[in-house]
Amino acid sequence: MSIEQNPLPRLPSSWERLGILLPRGILNHWEIYRQPDPVPEPVWRETLDFWSGKKIALVKQTAYQGLYPESSSGAWLPTVLQSGYHLGPFSLLADLGADYWVVRQEKEPETFLWREKYFGQNDPDTVFRTRMEEVRQIEEDSRRKIHRVQDIDWGRYDWVIGIDIPVPERIVRSHPKTLWTYLSAEAGGPFHKNSLVSPLAGYQFFLNQGFRRFRCRPRNRNHVLEFPFQFQSQNAWSRLRQAVTPTESRRTILVGAGSWEDDPGPAPLPWDRLCGSSTPDYLAQMFGAPFAVHTTARPRWGNWAIEAIHSGSLFLGNAGSLAHLSLCLPGLDCRSLSHAAELVTRLLENPQATQSLRSRQAALAEHLAFRRPLADLTRQARLFFGR
Repeated sequence: MSIEQNPLPRLPSSWERLGILLPRGILNHWEIYRQPDPVPEPVWRETLDFWSGKKIALVKQTAYQGLYPESSSGAWLPTVLQSGYHLGPFSLLADLGADYWVVRQEKEPETFLWREKYFGQNDPDTVFRTRMEEVRQIEEDSRRKIHRVQDIDWGRYDWVIGIDIPVPERIVRSHPKTLWTYLSAEAGGPFHKNSLVSPLAGYQFFLNQGFRRFRCRPRNRNHVLEFPFQFQSQNAWSRLRQAVTPTESRRTILVGAGSWEDDPGPAPLPWDRLCGSSTPDYLAQMFGAPFAVHTTARPRWGNWAIEAIHSGSLFLGNAGSLAHLSLCLPGLDCRSLSHAAELVTRLLENPQATQSLRSRQAALAEHLAFRRPLADLTRQARLFFGR
């Protein structure tokens, strides 16, 4: 393995317009071997100033099983620590002070578009009925903070982010001064693909879950913004680290879901299989791993890389199976656990180079999962609000 310590050549953002003409192989190579333009510091300060004092809401409906189970505002840590992994776009709460709403499933068809993810199953109608019975039980639980969409004053929000379509079109269109955006909970599904063509249900922008270094092919349409589901900052992860008490002091190689082999063989650090049953357990595993490994050949979107890097790990990933190669670095393409053991051995022998790689990945994750998406969204928000 050659450990690359020199800075990667930079490609200016203006190059993205031409990238659509290049073969996929070249684009994939440049996703690893070229550096994107950073967000200039003056632009970043203006971005943060723009949202200071503005009201933001993150919304999911009871039909979506992920994220945080109850509505909340104010203190974000207790909310996020109730999540199952992955942690989702919690920098909306931690860095931007967003309110978080869990709303009841409405009757309008657009609020049921999440159902499309079941269409490929053997008996989608039965699966749907089972899920709706689970929704009924959730909504009848008086201990949960769940709301009806009509009971929330959406007009006081400047920006609303929905997971799928939690707020129906009739309410969205009655608040034209609010910037309405949404994420698809199922990356790559029918709902996601349709949203890449045109925005749904009166919403202005679709946040595509993407975090490519170079947004070339497919080139995003005007209503599509490169914006990861794991919208997370290093600062928010630092505050998470302070909130979690480690159960023990360990240094491990953390193996991502789906990458475990029955006999991974010897390694210079103990293997640890990602299996946290609660958010504190998950975080304890993450914070104890200087190396995080993804080796499965099965296609994956790549979200876990963001959280692994923000937690302090150096990410070793199978670039051949990741839809987003953006956080992979030269020399760290990893196709098996035995290969991972070899890489970790060599990295531990060269701590200076390892720290250089870790810093480079951390800067990429901060750029692609936090700074650039927020700066891009802010540019569109300024146009929407007329300032």
